[in-house]
Amino acid sequence: MRPLIDKPARTSDGRGLTYEQAVEGVTAAMYSKALWPVAITGIAELKAGKGDTLLKLRDTYHARRADGGYPNSLEATMAINCLDEERHTPKQETALNRAWFKAAPFTDPGRPFKEARDGCERWPVKPTLGYPYATDIKGLPDTLTVSVTGDPATPHEGGINLAKALGGSLLTVEGEQHGALLAGNACVNDAVAAYLIDLKSPADGARCKL
Repeated sequence: MRPLIDKPARTSDGRGLTYEQAVEGVTAAMYSKALWPVAITGIAELKAGKGDTLLKLRDTYHARRADGGYPNSLEATMAINCLDEERHTPKQETALNRAWFKAAPFTDPGRPFKEARDGCERWPVKPTLGYPYATDIKGLPDTLTVSVTGDPATPHEGGINLAKALGGSLLTVEGEQHGALLAGNACVNDAVAAYLIDLKSPADGARCKL
């Protein structure tokens, strides 16, 4: 993918595929195991200088419409994060980027940088949540966290930590995808229905498998 930094791959619609878009295309495919073969096809195409498959994955990920427009989900996410999260110093942000590239080498452009800056650095409103989040909340009812072991976007470790922070229940789901509530899995559906309808939390150590 790194050659795309200087020269985008050609696509049938003439838009071309940039380096960032190629990374986003592979990232999108990691959300579901069913899309892994599509990503492999896209990477194989890229070796031949074609970027159609990865661009389609990327466009689907961002909900690109037929007219070329997009919803405002990226802008909304930015606004929400900037209001929620404490700002990183340049030193912290640089360390975070380096850790990111080490954990996911395919996202590393291979070009050194001296300093990274927090994208919310100049956001005009101060963050409101502080850190750590959601601690010592009075009167919070038992809260169910559903976490997939092989989730590429929200790692299982984060699900475990969230359940502990909330003092709630955890349903561990063995699988390789992002999220489990819409997977059509009977085990997950039954546990979540029992929680929402009957106010019954799963037992400690509860597990399902996709």
